[in-house]
Amino acid sequence: MLPKFITVILMLSLASNSCFADEAEDQANSFASIYASLCLKNLTNLGALREQLKQVPALPQEKAEHFLAGNIGDAWPVPDKNGVFVLALLRDKPICLVYGRRANSEVARKLFTDLVTNAPSPLTTKQVLNEKAQTTANGEIQTVSYDWSVPNAPKNLLFTLSTAASETADIQVLGSAAIVSP
Repeated sequence: MLPKFITVILMLSLASNSCFADEAEDQANSFASIYASLCLKNLTNLGALREQLKQVPALPQEKAEHFLAGNIGDAWPVPDKNGVFVLALLRDKPICLVYGRRANSEVARKLFTDLVTNAPSPLTTKQVLNEKAQTTANGEIQTVSYDWSVPNAPKNLLFTLSTAASETADIQVLGSAAIVSP
């Protein structure tokens, strides 16, 4: 009887891990879709995106501050069946941010890399950052950044993704898209 019980417990634990893995992958896919459709698509015209968002209730300022990191701007919840996501736009800087509470960090990184390593012509892509750092709140965080540019352009497009694999991380995935000076 005991071996049969152990087998059932083992099968249940494997099944539940598979469900969590599938859920984390779904969350990573949702994150990538939200990032692509809101930040990548609208980066060169964040004013138009902000105008569209006037119809959507923003987070109260005291909650939005968490996502603005000391900057002036607004944040909106992004409804999705796979998780909790937040879009933040800064008022004085051309930056778009998407936060994901939970997501498979490896899948999110692969999807992000697939999105930003193939710049449309005549832009070229260059990886400008790939580093890991240990944090108290979120454990190990890996950050990767890619730059899209053309020679002698006054501005470049910078795409950054930070991921935390820790199950206790407050935010497991953060993507930003910005227009920057080279």
